[in-house]
Amino acid sequence: MKARLWIGLLCIGVLVGLATTFRVYTAGFDVYAKTDILVWTMPLAAYIFLSLTSSGLAFCCSIPVIFNIKRYEIIEKRTVFLEISVLLGAFVCLILHLGSPLKVFYLILSPNLASPLWWLATLYGIYLLVLLMSFQKIHSGKTSKPLCATAFFIAIGTATVLGWLVGMTDARPTLNPNFLSVFFPLSAFACGLAAILVFSLLTAHFSGKQIPEERMAVYNDIAKLFGVMAGVTLLLTLWRTIVGVTSSSSLEFAAFRHMVKSVSFNIELWLGLVLPFVLMMIPSVRKSTAGKLTATVLFMVGMFAGRLEVILSGEIMPLGAMAEGRADFVNYLPTIWEVFVALFGISVVLLVYTLGDRYLQLDAVHE
Repeated sequence: MKARLWIGLLCIGVLVGLATTFRVYTAGFDVYAKTDILVWTMPLAAYIFLSLTSSGLAFCCSIPVIFNIKRYEIIEKRTVFLEISVLLGAFVCLILHLGSPLKVFYLILSPNLASPLWWLATLYGIYLLVLLMSFQKIHSGKTSKPLCATAFFIAIGTATVLGWLVGMTDARPTLNPNFLSVFFPLSAFACGLAAILVFSLLTAHFSGKQIPEERMAVYNDIAKLFGVMAGVTLLLTLWRTIVGVTSSSSLEFAAFRHMVKSVSFNIELWLGLVLPFVLMMIPSVRKSTAGKLTATVLFMVGMFAGRLEVILSGEIMPLGAMAEGRADFVNYLPTIWEVFVALFGISVVLLVYTLGDRYLQLDAVHE
């Protein structure tokens, strides 16, 4: 009964998303809070959040295959399928960020080899194909080290290139490509670890299955590693904050100083980084299922808010001719349709993963 109710709720989320898709297709960007200043909004933030989480899951998948740590093989199949589910949700958000699904076909049929954005989209397409092939191998009871290694290196490439693309504009120093190209992959790894714990533990809870001792030992190891990566992410965020607040380039970093006071930044810092890190440093909390879930869910919420904060910090302050006759900073409040886009992407992730868990024996271990 619980499973049917859960799938029903996710189907409603997908139906709302399809209605949103039709609305975006017919009305275009008018349904978003986009302006000539705010060209990046919540749909892009949702895409960045999900795509980086998928990359982080690829790093996790490499542990048993590339680094030959065999006891992690018991979570490999589940992790690869979760990676596919999250990437599909990311594609949903990206398509709707473009304003019309038809633009995806234009991107495919009219390639621009000089565009880094086109190369990034191509990499993600290859990435999905490699993941599907890798999962098919695992599902048949085998594994492929070349496929896993390919997915691992593509994930590194997409995470670093995404940081480079976001930070391409020299006039927006808060979007520093050198920082983001390091911050995105490291925080993606932390997101991947958090996603494994959240999805695996919640699936076991709602299905009423007892987690075997060997599998729980792996989850405890992942929780330790997650605590370390949450600490690394917190440290990088603190350094970014220190540089942004104390920088002598007062004009260029004024947008970041403004964002430090925002709701999204404080959710990211305190609820999404500081609190999960503190929780994971307490052994009794780290070993408990409730402690793992609380810390990882808070971290994922914080990272979503953080992705939104990052893109807004680079555009809320009008520059050049755009600043004439405008306030120093523009305000942003997502429209209901932007919220529905994020809900659509997350619903796709959860529905695909739920169906996979039900029918594809995700706890099976290859020979």
